[in-house]
Amino acid sequence: MVIRRYWTLVPAALALLAGPAVAEGVYKWVDSQGHTHFGSAPPPGKNAKRLEVRSSTPDPDPDTSAQTSRGWREQLELSNQRRQQAREKEQEAAKQQGESAQRCAWARQTVDSLNRGGARYRLNAQGEREYLDDGQRQAALDSANQRVAQYCRN
Repeated sequence: MVIRRYWTLVPAALALLAGPAVAEGVYKWVDSQGHTHFGSAPPPGKNAKRLEVRSSTPDPDPDTSAQTSRGWREQLELSNQRRQQAREKEQEAAKQQGESAQRCAWARQTVDSLNRGGARYRLNAQGEREYLDDGQRQAALDSANQRVAQYCRN
């Protein structure tokens, strides 16, 4: 694993070392056997010609870079806004689901309570018990069943 990492660094290091050589200049000469050679320094005693090396990438236009930078910033802001809106929607949905689950539990508890035997009552405005007759109990049970159907859809 470590060896692989070094082998991936070798081309990068060579590229970094080649940069100054290109910046210094390249010399071209022909040896006594007619072979053409290139190097960063001319050999002593040989007639070497200095070659001008041009950069393959043009200098960026400041106006274009500013527009590109502005475009990226706008894209980033839009992306952040969309993410924030999605987060808010998820939070609202989770809140509503939690509230709906509480309502469902309350409605089911009411149905269970009304289905059990014994006397049922409600508290009036003064806090006194008012016992339900069979008709009132059935109406309360029907209402509770409707709430179960409404809140317990899952």
